[in-house]
Amino acid sequence: MREELTQRLVCPVCHLDLRWEVSRRAGDDLQEATGSCRECRVDYPVHRGVGAFLTPDRRPQDLWEEADQGLRAFLNEEPARARRLLESPVESLNPTDQLVRGLLQQERQEFGEARRTLERAQTGLYTSAYRSALDHQLRFVREELRGCAGPVVDLATGMGSLLEFVVPSLAVPCVGTDLSPRVLLRDQRALEQAGLGARVSLLAFDARRTPFKDGSVPTLITNLGLANIEDPAGLLQELRRIVSGRFLAITIFYPETEGPNEELIRRLKLEPMLHRESALRRFRESGFEVRVCNLERALARPTPRGEIMSEMQPDRLPVVDEVLEVCTLVAS
Repeated sequence: MREELTQRLVCPVCHLDLRWEVSRRAGDDLQEATGSCRECRVDYPVHRGVGAFLTPDRRPQDLWEEADQGLRAFLNEEPARARRLLESPVESLNPTDQLVRGLLQQERQEFGEARRTLERAQTGLYTSAYRSALDHQLRFVREELRGCAGPVVDLATGMGSLLEFVVPSLAVPCVGTDLSPRVLLRDQRALEQAGLGARVSLLAFDARRTPFKDGSVPTLITNLGLANIEDPAGLLQELRRIVSGRFLAITIFYPETEGPNEELIRRLKLEPMLHRESALRRFRESGFEVRVCNLERALARPTPRGEIMSEMQPDRLPVVDEVLEVCTLVAS
């Protein structure tokens, strides 16, 4: 985590300044440090370069024990299935199993192979029209970021596809974020392998309670990071608090038509951000001015369950084929 970033950070609970103690640096980066809030009596650790700003109610018992588990545990606990996933010809696997294989390869730090496997999985999981529409959004965001103020904060970084796409063309520092420190450690290794690690700080936090000072984020971006958020009004109010410039959100919208997709959207209470007019209204109610940009329509199909990983299905939606609106929301 870049040391200069500490000037923008506060306690995510009370928003007061943190007192920093640094035990290990690597140049301008903090590798091991602690930010302490005297008001809340909570410590926020930086470990292996990743800052963890999870509030006590969202924090596992041991952040870094949790961070070292995950798919690595699967390799040890399910050796037969792991061998089938890793040793079968990749073209013989169904797309969901290919996805899991790519994640396992990332866990083993085989990043070149992982990238190729994950790209193959994407072609099987999603229609060409949907993949093309999302690719056009990535390119749109990259162009919109030219000459932007930094740092650029990526909300809900996940597998890091948006960051990896935009960072090479940016002259400003970037920040990747996620709720899971484990995910960020995986992203850290992938970014380092791609030669981008020195340009990206990584922070774990709940997007509803961010560790940023008021107005301290000039540019916020996200790639489909809003779709599964509960309580979007609270989320958007928090993002409005921290954003001083623009928020570019790659987004998908479902039509408000009766059927299996709408039934699941209602059951999961996802209508606020998966329906266009509802999402725009909530942005405006939170104090943003928002525009729908680069709109395309693309057919989306249900993702298949795995064959080896039969308990896995990458996406809950759509349940049946649906033409979606794929766009970038530009809010300021």
